[in-house]
Amino acid sequence: MKKNLSALFFGISVAACAQLQVFTLDLTANDLVYDSNTNKIYASIPSANGSNGNSIGIINPNTITLDNTVFIGSEPTFLAISDNGQYIYSGFSGASIVRRFDVATQTADIQFTLGADPTTGPFYVEDIEVMPGQPGTIAVARKNNGYSPKHEGIAIYDNGVMRPTTTPDHTGSNKIEFTGPNALIGYNNETTEFGIRRLSVNSSGVTNLGVTQSVLNSFYLDFIYHDNKMYSIDGKVVDATTAPFVIGQFSNVYGPVAYDTYYNKVAFASYDYSGNITFKRFNPNTFLLTDSLPISQAFGNVKSLITCGNGCYAFASTGNKVVIIKDATLAVSETVSKPKLTIYPNPTSDFINIKSDTEIKEAVVYELSGKVVSRAVNQNNRIDIKDVPSGVYILKITDAKGNVSTKKIIKR
Repeated sequence: MKKNLSALFFGISVAACAQLQVFTLDLTANDLVYDSNTNKIYASIPSANGSNGNSIGIINPNTITLDNTVFIGSEPTFLAISDNGQYIYSGFSGASIVRRFDVATQTADIQFTLGADPTTGPFYVEDIEVMPGQPGTIAVARKNNGYSPKHEGIAIYDNGVMRPTTTPDHTGSNKIEFTGPNALIGYNNETTEFGIRRLSVNSSGVTNLGVTQSVLNSFYLDFIYHDNKMYSIDGKVVDATTAPFVIGQFSNVYGPVAYDTYYNKVAFASYDYSGNITFKRFNPNTFLLTDSLPISQAFGNVKSLITCGNGCYAFASTGNKVVIIKDATLAVSETVSKPKLTIYPNPTSDFINIKSDTEIKEAVVYELSGKVVSRAVNQNNRIDIKDVPSGVYILKITDAKGNVSTKKIIKR
């Protein structure tokens, strides 16, 4: 749904405190995701926002403007983006469906239903995650709004087709994260079991492997997963390497959390019962506070928090604001020193070499369809693709500072 650009500039305010600058955009949004390839933030915009509601909004974090909106469906809620930036998936509160958004074409893609109970009615999205390396495959924690507990099991979908095996309903993982291509971890935030579950994913679907109770022990908690650790919105840090247990606590926080791989910090958009919001960053090893910035430009509960590039953070609040926070010191350092990256030979028949003045963290080769064909890089930054069929591929490179580069490669 193409909009007149002049109609998409909302009220913008900016404030600064030390190295952190705060920008706000007048926008009602339920969830946010970020795509590094387009350098855009994508928001699920409900009908409450007005004439451009029920859409995916495309936000430019540099100009702090809503560049466009695309109709997606009735009352979009949770969003999840594939790791190659190809697709964004949306759940809805107004429809028992998931719909996919194609980032390259900026269009709404396939949609599919989540099933129903013959007595209590249709299932809706409770949480949604995209499988690493498989942009067409998602895990959905389903719920039934007419039943308590409302959980209706986790299901795996491949381009809209559900794999037959799902986890049990009633008590299970309301909130989920992929820990690898074939594994999930989840938390039951709806009953006093408060179970953390390990789940296995295979070609038939998903099954529970085991449950550990009361490591996290609060209702309505959500979490993120990073490097074998769960970071809960109440500040707890859980080691999930084997049997989960609490290893630390970030003090005086409650709100959405994000892991900043560039600065190696854990960020919170913390809020209290009065609707006061404070942005905080912590050292993940010592659990000590490194930054605390009251956000006077927004209020209410915080719905989501994401990183939006190096030194950039964004969240949506119930006060109908999208807040973007930038580290002002980074803008100076990046203009002075920008990582240099080259690949060779290209075209190639066997190996791709990567030359960079920054350590390479990951290199992934994708088909144009988004399927991963190789993600191994050796100590010499060389990728073996001699067994890959001839054709054109995309190489996505992530360095140790979080910079992401994409290159087109040709296999002879």
